[in-house]
Amino acid sequence: MNAQNIADFTAAVRRAAERFLPLARQGRLPVTLVHHNDADGMAAAAALAYALGRLDVDFRLQPVEKVHAPILEKIHAPGGDIVLYADLGGQSCHLIGGYATGNPLVFILDHHLPGGAVPGHVIHLNPELFGISGDTDASGAAVGACFARALAGGCSPPASGPSDLPALLGVLGAIGDGQMPAGALSGLNRMLLEAALAAGDLQASPGGFTIPRLGHRTAREVVDLLDLLGSVGFYAGHAATGVDFLLGKDAGEAQRVTEGLADLKASAFRREEETVRRQGLGGSRHFQWVDVKDRFKPMGVKAIGLFLEDLGARGLATADRYLIGFQHLPAEMPGLGRLDQALTKISARVPPALKAAIQQGGLPDFMTLIPGAAARVQGSADGCHRFAAAALIAQGREGDFLEALEQVLAQAR
Repeated sequence: MNAQNIADFTAAVRRAAERFLPLARQGRLPVTLVHHNDADGMAAAAALAYALGRLDVDFRLQPVEKVHAPILEKIHAPGGDIVLYADLGGQSCHLIGGYATGNPLVFILDHHLPGGAVPGHVIHLNPELFGISGDTDASGAAVGACFARALAGGCSPPASGPSDLPALLGVLGAIGDGQMPAGALSGLNRMLLEAALAAGDLQASPGGFTIPRLGHRTAREVVDLLDLLGSVGFYAGHAATGVDFLLGKDAGEAQRVTEGLADLKASAFRREEETVRRQGLGGSRHFQWVDVKDRFKPMGVKAIGLFLEDLGARGLATADRYLIGFQHLPAEMPGLGRLDQALTKISARVPPALKAAIQQGGLPDFMTLIPGAAARVQGSADGCHRFAAAALIAQGREGDFLEALEQVLAQAR
């Protein structure tokens, strides 16, 4: 990746904004902003909400945990509006296009590895298409921030004006997505970091970057707060609380809610860890797994991924096998109503020792394994990274999925 890659990407962002602005200025077409419910997704949503608000565009937020056919059917059923996908949808652009025939324009603003052909009425803005890594150099919020800045009149640094909220939100998304492991950002993320520092929206300090407009909290504290609101509190509607918090609305409510959510998460994880200590994890030659079914209810299904990370941190997972978790998706989704299919969320993580083997080329990563196995059981994978991934499958197909994983791995080696 070099400066030309970023220049090409930001030029594409400006062209996409030019497609959006005439429709927005007509004031006749509402916008549905579909976003992921993790810290990166909420930061992306906040950046876009900020820009849409400045344009006086009528919009509604629709957080989702994953992309899958029954969910897309609900999102696109009304038709007639512009749909923005933020921090998800890139791996499912072909599927989205099939449900979006009644929408005049659909924008997918994502950083995950693209999948499938893009229909003509879908605009897919993805740094991966321009040689910029969505794993290390561009978060979902960075993509959303660039589009928001383009809507506000510019995408390339330096940012004009005394404040650059979208740039700040892009940085928070990158930190939330684990793209700052050594205390530094690169690529598109770094461009936004420099803009946020120059504008004073972010300040360097001995404890890490602090954010004056969010009560001088550190970036890490903000990300932890967002993860609780969006993952643990998803089915209570608290993804919206997270977006409001980032936009400077009712910080006291966000703090109050997260205290209760932290207790809920700790209690549920403690009970499940005790079960794992007694019974161990399920296992095959290359994989180990845990199925919590609906025992994490009322938490959102991102909880299973957080739980896998907890198992690894506590030494309860075998170091040389891929780690898989299953959690039932609740039948009722905020803003969309009841789904017509019983689904299981799959999360996948890589223990550190296995990560080294994958990086050396000896084993396939999750961008190969999870989409391939999900497709074999008629599921869908979206938002996959090399070492952390997720998918949705029908309940009852968990065993079939595990068999499919072994098959895909054998073929990929």
